[in-house]
Amino acid sequence: MSWRGPWPVRLRLILAFLFVGVPPMLGAAYLASRLISGSFERNVGQWLTETARFVVVEIMDREDDAAQIATTLTGAVSQTANETVEGLKAALKPHEPILAADGFDVLMIYDASGAILYSTLPFAPTKKLRPAATRATFGGTLDGKPVLVAGATVKLSVGAGSLFLFLGDALDTATFSSLKAVPSLQLDFFAVRGNEAFKLYESSNLAAMPTPAILQQVASTDDPVALENPPGDAFLAAVAGLKDQDGELSGIVFCGVGSEDGLDGQDQQLHLLWAVFLFGALIFVLAGAFVSARFVKPLRALSQGVRSVASGDFSQRVPEAGDKETVELAARFNAMAAELEAARGRESELRRKERLSTLGEAAMVIAHEVRNPLGIIKTSSDLVRSRAKLGPKEEQLLDYVTEEVHRIDNLLTEVLDFAHPKEPRRSVFALREPVDRIQGFLAPEMARKGLLLAIEDHADGARVSADRDQIYEALLNLVINAMDVVGRGGRVVVRMAATPGSVSVDVADNGPGVKPELRARIFNPFFTTKAKGTGLGLAKVATVVEAHQGLVECLEEQGGGACFRVTLPRAGDAPRTAGPEATGPKIAGAKTVGAKTAEGKTAEAETAGTKTAGVRTTDSMTAGEDADIPQGEGAQL
Repeated sequence: MSWRGPWPVRLRLILAFLFVGVPPMLGAAYLASRLISGSFERNVGQWLTETARFVVVEIMDREDDAAQIATTLTGAVSQTANETVEGLKAALKPHEPILAADGFDVLMIYDASGAILYSTLPFAPTKKLRPAATRATFGGTLDGKPVLVAGATVKLSVGAGSLFLFLGDALDTATFSSLKAVPSLQLDFFAVRGNEAFKLYESSNLAAMPTPAILQQVASTDDPVALENPPGDAFLAAVAGLKDQDGELSGIVFCGVGSEDGLDGQDQQLHLLWAVFLFGALIFVLAGAFVSARFVKPLRALSQGVRSVASGDFSQRVPEAGDKETVELAARFNAMAAELEAARGRESELRRKERLSTLGEAAMVIAHEVRNPLGIIKTSSDLVRSRAKLGPKEEQLLDYVTEEVHRIDNLLTEVLDFAHPKEPRRSVFALREPVDRIQGFLAPEMARKGLLLAIEDHADGARVSADRDQIYEALLNLVINAMDVVGRGGRVVVRMAATPGSVSVDVADNGPGVKPELRARIFNPFFTTKAKGTGLGLAKVATVVEAHQGLVECLEEQGGGACFRVTLPRAGDAPRTAGPEATGPKIAGAKTVGAKTAEGKTAEAETAGTKTAGVRTTDSMTAGEDADIPQGEGAQL
């Protein structure tokens, strides 16, 4: 076949097109692939660097926690211990279980020469502990094995001698495992002693022992170091150093990604680029830019998320977008951040419950120690009154003594009732019942003070399964608080509403309201803005509502004033009369600005400004009623 014929010419045109078009296309494909893979590697390297930084910051936070707790512990021990080591040991003994529960299991006393006089664990530091306050990651051995301890040292202010307290958290497998939440991330820890490294924890077999060159490079900087050619089977890696009390390297954190995880993304890019080559240069450029964006944007979001979490913002989440591996990384990161956020909430709740438990134990001791002398004082005053002929002035002084004894006894009873609340004795009743009882009980006092109590019932007879007396006391406490803050001619409104699953009661007033900076603490025990009072009123309300699986909130009343809302689970209702149905517990006139739950959390919400549909009754108390408060139930006033 001749090359000058029809077929050879067509073939030459095809060959010419291939010779002219293939090299630029291949060059463009090669450059694009290098650009995309390089961008991918840079972003993965940045993510690994930030992850290593985050792990080091977490360990440094444990050092700071150890310093703060050790300082507090030193102050407490200095007040109770004598000047001997045995006295210090006895003073520290009650604190050891609490410290161990918080992860600080290494507690030691040592002198200025570094000699250890007492230790809860057989921890032997590599270097002598310095006679100064410091915080660091200390290297050493525990039961003959290398270990790192994140801790701090403080001076004990006991006697004339120089003794020091060491408090630390031994970084064990449990500590390292809690930091490793992303499967594709390979996290290893090494203890460093001189030019040698000892592996403490590994999540894979990717990392080999760090070389002396890597140890020297990490020791010369405080920032994480990215390794382009890491030892072992890692595709990309970053390392960060942990420093001891002398600023020398005591440990290394290794963060890496395996070859399989890294090369999968590159292979997909190369296959896509060859496919784009067949469809033309324009499609190739557009597809390359699109895929590059798919890889770069999610990884940048991951890097930003790691930085936010490292700074303490555990609410940070990243979009779960991109290819399968990137989506998995984002999902695991979000799961890790959510778990850290939940752990912080659980820790706060645990601390709150521990404080309340401690308060209960202290209240029992105080009540026992105070009530015995009170009984003696009361008995002695009664004997003096009955056996001696006293004048009016002496009788009045004894009356003062008896009144003060009763006042202190009532205060102790109130503290004990809060510290050890009674279990609810549940019965089913309409929530309107305790409200009517409060209205009747407070009518004389409201009339005497010139106040108005209005009841707006939108609950349509909704019932709750609760302790009748406890709910009555909680609502009475809220109404009395409202009466205390409004002046003469003020108004207190009790609103009720219901949904198919809950019933709510609002106690609102037109007083000065609650300052925004006080709303977060208003339900805390012993917090009060009154000149007199124990500060247990609202705390007892929160305790009662929590015991009934309910919610208590501090709201802002529209038009000024405060509004406290109590929401309880709804019980089965009796048959209703014909009429409109209530649409729910949304009540006109209240705006949520800070909600305080029974567990101590704050929420933000907006309550609708339209009136609730359904039966509405308004009962008012005016100043024309009896001005005397009946005795008996009035003890709370």
